[in-house]
Amino acid sequence: MKSGGQTWALEQLEEIAAKSHGVLEIVEFTEPAEADVYLRVAVSVDCGLYPRAVGGIPFRSRERLLISIAPQFPLDIPSLRFSHSEYGGFPHVQWGSSICLYQSPETEWQPDDGMRGFVQRMEEWLRAGAAKQLDPTGLPLHPPVAYSQGLTLAVVPTQNTPTPEPPWWAGYAKIIRENEVSLELGEWLEHDNVASGTRVAPAILLPGDMPFEYPETIAALKNVLEQRGIPLEIIRLLLSTSALRNHDDKPLVFVLGAAMRGIAGGERQQHLAAWRIKAEQALELRNAILAATEENPVDEQLFQEWTERASIDWCSVLEDRPEIIVQRDTGTPAQFWRGRHVAIIGCGAIGSTIAMLLARAGVAKLQLYDKALVKPGLLVRQMFDRHQIGCGKASATRTNVRYINPKIDVVAHHRNIIDVLCIADMVKAIFEADVVINATASIRVSTALEYHFRDWPKDHPPIVSMAIGHRADTGLMTLGQRDVAGISHDLDRRLKLEFANSSNGNRMLDEFWPTRAQASRLFQPEPGCSDPTFVGSAADIVVLTGRMLNVASGWLARGVSDRAYGFGMYIPTAPQTIADLPPEAEYSWPSDGIYADPRHGYQIRLAPAAEAAMLSWMRRSERQCGADVETGGVLFGQVDDFLKVIWVTTAGGPPPDSTATRNGFLCGTHGVARMNQEFVARSQGSISFIGMWHTHPGSVPDPSPIDRDAMVLLFANPDFQCRHFLMLIIGGSSKEPLIAGCLFDRDE
Repeated sequence: MKSGGQTWALEQLEEIAAKSHGVLEIVEFTEPAEADVYLRVAVSVDCGLYPRAVGGIPFRSRERLLISIAPQFPLDIPSLRFSHSEYGGFPHVQWGSSICLYQSPETEWQPDDGMRGFVQRMEEWLRAGAAKQLDPTGLPLHPPVAYSQGLTLAVVPTQNTPTPEPPWWAGYAKIIRENEVSLELGEWLEHDNVASGTRVAPAILLPGDMPFEYPETIAALKNVLEQRGIPLEIIRLLLSTSALRNHDDKPLVFVLGAAMRGIAGGERQQHLAAWRIKAEQALELRNAILAATEENPVDEQLFQEWTERASIDWCSVLEDRPEIIVQRDTGTPAQFWRGRHVAIIGCGAIGSTIAMLLARAGVAKLQLYDKALVKPGLLVRQMFDRHQIGCGKASATRTNVRYINPKIDVVAHHRNIIDVLCIADMVKAIFEADVVINATASIRVSTALEYHFRDWPKDHPPIVSMAIGHRADTGLMTLGQRDVAGISHDLDRRLKLEFANSSNGNRMLDEFWPTRAQASRLFQPEPGCSDPTFVGSAADIVVLTGRMLNVASGWLARGVSDRAYGFGMYIPTAPQTIADLPPEAEYSWPSDGIYADPRHGYQIRLAPAAEAAMLSWMRRSERQCGADVETGGVLFGQVDDFLKVIWVTTAGGPPPDSTATRNGFLCGTHGVARMNQEFVARSQGSISFIGMWHTHPGSVPDPSPIDRDAMVLLFANPDFQCRHFLMLIIGGSSKEPLIAGCLFDRDE
């Protein structure tokens, strides 16, 4: 009873045969007696016209081939075999007769091609086999095949094999991890270099090849190895030693390698196969060895009898050797993290996700910091499970990282990061990392980082800071660098100003710097006893965090330390059109100029744009009034009294009521109050009037008595009630400026 697919397949074969002019003939077919049975078709193919090469498959003039077609054809791929087993030693011929047509069936087989595509691939394979082109130079070799039935023990080699010197290498692979379904192999040990108590798998590596099918029994394997110069005594020694170190309830695993993996025409690597000897049979060998005496040794005959009795199961070998495996993230942004040392501050929604992503990306070491515990409500979006409720987030994240890759060196600290930043040894440990990721989204933490590293010059690794919006549809990220003033707090301010000045920035501005009326958008998951947080799912967190991590990877891969970066992204709830606002924005900034206030110890951070504006006004004055006439103007920015930082963001020219002479400059205030209101409104309070600037042409930038009188007048002006004002002075000339600043306090 043929299925619809089998009927279609047979119709196509008959059509192909009819049009082939005798090249393909259908000899016979076996009608399935019932549903779910294969359709068997025997065909005869004319191989006499194929070009022949020395070493190619010596086909007969006509070859009889057997095609098996599943009821689910074309979703299931037909199988092909010879009607004899004469070509079993050739590449891509398995079990003596089965033909391997497809290197990658999942990508090469096209169901809509049906039997036409199958017959075409069959013809190409036969032609290549006759011409000795089944393993052409530059393409992967087809390694030997070890067949297994059902679920088998998975053997996972993790380290590159030694290069076997002829005639062979004999030793052991250290067993580093095992459970009911898998066994991991670590370093390869010489047969005379195994520490007592070390559990090992015996191994033989050949510098040459093996048959294209590995043997199925120990006896058959012995014959193959003896043909390659390996005496039985070596196998006996390896198995006996391993049996003595084996546990009662564990199977014994034997590893065999041959130089048959790689690219045809290139250097060959070891292809590994493994088989399992049942625990009770390994125990039988060990007991026989332990019972041996000088009068009753375990002789070759006894071992031979044991090998005849011992049954074996082929294991599946799942490669993890660097020399064999090409990382599946090669060429992606995640490749930057391979082998890196990363410190993650905060192991909540962002931090726990980042830790999982970095573990898969191949980091070498992680430092994890978080003071909080895993709570039941967090499981909907943070990378924890119910078994970890009540555990510290840092410790739970460490456990999850080790599940992914036990080789990662993970250190977890259940500490408040603000307290940690006050402990010199712990700060030193954090900044031994290649990258620090601040995943707390905490204003207090970003301020603490800024406070502890405000001094200039500073020395710290790159610091990435991330935050997520209240609906988990927006993300914000900055990258602070060693050679750029400021860390997360400073760069958040820069990013805020970029959005304030952008026609497309309102969404990000309103999300991350909301007005007081908007602050209630956060919710309390446990009203009255919990911090407000955002609403979002695990899927939202993975999308936002993954994208931000990729962007940060690109920044870091550039290898420069004199630019800081900012990034914002928005995930729309509905598909966007080309006319919609862009979902991402990226910015970069050079360092501000850094100057010290000698009066009160503030650090002055002069934005390049503000400095350029002052020098432009200075050049204009030099052209119009002469090089010895002073000029000046007003300054806008922000003063942080806790950090003791003054940001000079914008500089304006002289107000219209200013007075400029060779003896001094008196800055007017006409229109300044209105400008101040505009800056405050546009920047949502991050830019306001902070002081004045003026020049001392050809002189040093020290305050004069006239300058001090000007500050007295400024404090007396009822339009400006700030507690202190900055005075910047530019000495020298516009070509060689000398810049200095002083902060004057109202109470002085």
